[in-house]
Amino acid sequence: MAMRWFQAFSKLLSSIALILVLFAAFVLSIVLHAAAQPADFLSIDCGLEANYSGYKDANTGIVYVSDEPYVDSGENHRIAADQESRWGDTNLRTLRSFPSGVRNCYTLPTRAGTRYLVRLSFVHGNYDGGGGGGGWSTLSFDLYLGVDRWATVDKDYAHEAVFVAWASWAPVCLINTGSGTPFVSVVELRPLDGALYPSVMANQSMARYVRCSIGDNNKFITSTSE
Repeated sequence: MAMRWFQAFSKLLSSIALILVLFAAFVLSIVLHAAAQPADFLSIDCGLEANYSGYKDANTGIVYVSDEPYVDSGENHRIAADQESRWGDTNLRTLRSFPSGVRNCYTLPTRAGTRYLVRLSFVHGNYDGGGGGGGWSTLSFDLYLGVDRWATVDKDYAHEAVFVAWASWAPVCLINTGSGTPFVSVVELRPLDGALYPSVMANQSMARYVRCSIGDNNKFITSTSE
């Protein structure tokens, strides 16, 4: 009887040890991937709770983190349950809204003189119960890159700009223009190879008009090398 109990206990310990090893390997893979990305290669899942360590996107391998260290205002929200199947990507299911104040900014880490692409993505998902039109209705607000107006968000999914960093940080701001509460789902910052967009010089920026991929339709483009 004692031998059977000992064998069962040994199997239980082996199972627990295996689970711990697999969990440690999973955590280590995220840490190593994040460490391999420079601090200014940044992918922010807006509205993700601060105590959540982040996650790796299954399609791209990119690690997304909470926006808490980069913004000091706003409220965390999640899109409506009946909208989640439409927006399958994990990073589009949460968002941060800014019901207070006219100007609310993210402070992004940069290296002075380096050229960057910054992208903001927006999925309202009726997070506030606003009803038809996915919650957009007549909502619009402005984006600023530093002190310069970048774009007006009006039922758009994403906005991008290329700029040359002027300091160790860059403010990306959402401006309330009186037409509803600004919000954002994802903020991404990518340092660019010096050969890309050479026409964008210091004290200048360039907003995206349109981008077309003529390559493989089934491939996710995740870095400038692709």
